[in-house]
Amino acid sequence: MRAPHDGAGKFVNWSGEVTSQMTSWYAPTKQTDIVALVRRTFLANGRIHVVGGGHSWSDIAAPNQAGMSLDGWAGVTDQTADTVTVRAGTRLRDLNTELAIRGLALPILGSIDHQSVAGAIATGTHGSSLSHGNLATLVQGVRLVTGTGEVLDLDAADPRLDGVRVHLGALGVITHLTLRVEPAFRLAETIEQVPVGKVAAEVEAIGRSAEYVKVWWLPHTSHALVYRYTRTEEATSRRPPPAAERWVDEKLVHKAVLPVLFAVDEKRPDWIPATNRAMVRTLDKPRRVGPSTLLFSTPMPIRHAETEAAVPLAKGGEAFDRLVRLIDAERLQVNFIAELRFVRGDSSWMSPAFGGDTVQLGAYTALRSQQERYFAAFWREMRQLGARPHWGKAMDHSADEIQQLYPSAARFVGLRDELDPARVFANPFLDRILG
Repeated sequence: MRAPHDGAGKFVNWSGEVTSQMTSWYAPTKQTDIVALVRRTFLANGRIHVVGGGHSWSDIAAPNQAGMSLDGWAGVTDQTADTVTVRAGTRLRDLNTELAIRGLALPILGSIDHQSVAGAIATGTHGSSLSHGNLATLVQGVRLVTGTGEVLDLDAADPRLDGVRVHLGALGVITHLTLRVEPAFRLAETIEQVPVGKVAAEVEAIGRSAEYVKVWWLPHTSHALVYRYTRTEEATSRRPPPAAERWVDEKLVHKAVLPVLFAVDEKRPDWIPATNRAMVRTLDKPRRVGPSTLLFSTPMPIRHAETEAAVPLAKGGEAFDRLVRLIDAERLQVNFIAELRFVRGDSSWMSPAFGGDTVQLGAYTALRSQQERYFAAFWREMRQLGARPHWGKAMDHSADEIQQLYPSAARFVGLRDELDPARVFANPFLDRILG
């Protein structure tokens, strides 16, 4: 995974598309050092912005003055029967390993496990389930350093916790998070082919058909793939083992095969429909069983671009139908999947799932020559449905739009006034979307 800075004062995100110039870079390994950095920045009327894994496609994590990494501030610090407390810089993949040693697991995960825990909750990162919310809903308590250098603990009884869960990096330096966990479990994955024309009418039924379920559609193909995951006591599959499949996907497919294929796509985009029809056959696999942590996540993908819209569950079918139709109407060539995931509604003020169950529809592409046109057409359609953007993916929304889309946005800004009155943690992204 790309480092979030290049060693010469430049921030570079995972995809390489977002860069910013930093004045300085810090990597504290003690809470006292974090506090001292924030206080010094506050007194100097400066800005310092925390960078996690740098995996967002938006510029939410890009510092424009000082940058701070918490990679050296990681690990589990406490455990109860159903929670663990972790330092904020802990990467999800490392937390999964530590929890497995303890016979525990998170009840939901996103597709990628390379982000820091605090960074993943900041953007509303989610998996796919109408039984579970996004990762931020697992947060039972936080410790943060405010914009004046005060150390503040919030527990589940504090009404401000709903404001801090999806924090956008705007409220403070999160140093500790207490997360809900459960005993480790295995999942059985099955894949069903559904004609693309039927998906829109069946979206809600599909979303309720399993505890965990998602839909992948490779544009220009006739069928979508519905992935369902159910809990099982069966042993992990042996032929082939899921871990071996993951190695092949990450080391061979995404690092060797797809770079060549996508380079050809740039030169001959007219070949993409035929290529997609051949490629989709590799995605339809037999039933398999594996640890939840492995089946929730996908291989670390080749660099590509993503945008994502959250709409109420009742509008999910229409959103998917509009996506399918716009690709034809705009005569676009799209060489990456579109993904439809389900997220249970929650009470986090800046969560895309605030207030009700949602479908979160992702439009992805690895064809740079058509990316801008594809995403612009996508959002022309999604804005008509009142869709909310995913904070960590490509978005061009204004503060006025955010105020309209998020009923608690003004309340969030008020909490920001309380915790970071001097805007120590601001950056251009936050200036644009919060005003």
